[in-house]
Amino acid sequence: MVQPIDLETVKQVAKLAKLELDDARMDEASSQLGRILEYVNQLESVECPDGIEPFYGVVESKDAIREDAVAPSLPRNEVFKNSPDSDGEYYRVPKVLDRES
Repeated sequence: MVQPIDLETVKQVAKLAKLELDDARMDEASSQLGRILEYVNQLESVECPDGIEPFYGVVESKDAIREDAVAPSLPRNEVFKNSPDSDGEYYRVPKVLDRES
């Protein structure tokens, strides 16, 4: 039997998630959260054999971090070659922030 979560808890979760829920959605969320917790409890009761490593995803991933190696930089004229506007030392871009705002 799914036990709904009390409305105060739903309000707190909605506030943390920055959701605005009307009364009808609060009741629906209460029931849904109850079903989610029931499923988590069901998963907690599953017994796993010893020595089984946790499974974190369907694709095994490794750190994509490479060794930090010093390499020569591009010359400035090459860097700014495709730039729409520069002063030879920096890129020039349109103003996007107004300090008075």
